[in-house]
Amino acid sequence: MKKLLLLLTIACVAFACNSDSSKSSTSSGDTSTASPAATDTSAMASKPAMKDGLMTMKDGKMMIVKNNAWTSLDSAMTCTNGRKVDVNGEVSKGSKKRKLEEGMMIDKDGQITDKDGKPVDTSGWD
Repeated sequence: MKKLLLLLTIACVAFACNSDSSKSSTSSGDTSTASPAATDTSAMASKPAMKDGLMTMKDGKMMIVKNNAWTSLDSAMTCTNGRKVDVNGEVSKGSKKRKLEEGMMIDKDGQITDKDGKPVDTSGWD
């Protein structure tokens, strides 16, 4: 039963992707019916919503999710567990400090994950 459900899901995704590409290939360059904003909206609908307050180090800058979009972190932010995230990517709580590396994330609750999404051990910070 699980295999059948998986195959059905794959078939639906393939059909959906195929039907979108056939529409764009037959338009012959007419952009009056579809705007770039409409394309972005449909692409956004298929992606899961990002959690507001999620922060990451990207290209040497701290970025934060606000209204489902990444923006630069313009001032220090304090997480619900007391960790302070600075605009340079330094996370501190009390006397403990750590600089986030490229791709590492921290959510608004202060949970830190590495670039692969695995939780980082912060047991000595409490």
